[in-house]
Amino acid sequence: MEHQERCVLDGFYKNASVGMDATANILGKVQQSGLREVMCHQLKYYEDQKESIARQMEEYHMTPEETGTMAKLCSNMSIQMRTLGGASTSEIAKLMVEGTNMGIIQLTQVLHSHPDIGEKLKRQGKEIVRHEEAYMERLKAYL
Repeated sequence: MEHQERCVLDGFYKNASVGMDATANILGKVQQSGLREVMCHQLKYYEDQKESIARQMEEYHMTPEETGTMAKLCSNMSIQMRTLGGASTSEIAKLMVEGTNMGIIQLTQVLHSHPDIGEKLKRQGKEIVRHEEAYMERLKAYL
């Protein structure tokens, strides 16, 4: 496997990992059942993505790198600070839209900075981006 393809798989894995951590972190603060259902569905998607991408990486003798402890701590602290004293459904949806948008940007940058990857990885990346965009649209109903 080429270096570019390794970088792309690593980017896919990090996106799923960060999304999973952030969603799990904030889920306990969600009171509205519809938003909770949307977020639980997305959490399952991230878990499945992370597992699937880890298997892909193993095929190429790659070890998935977890998000660093400091990055997780900063993300979790940011969520805690922004929801201190409680957060409305709209505020939680806004946090999730912002995080999802950052993930879409990161994924798009990874794909654009590695244009010579195989078609299979390109399709996979575009499908992940489409899924993230659809998730963001579902979240907008709660803003």
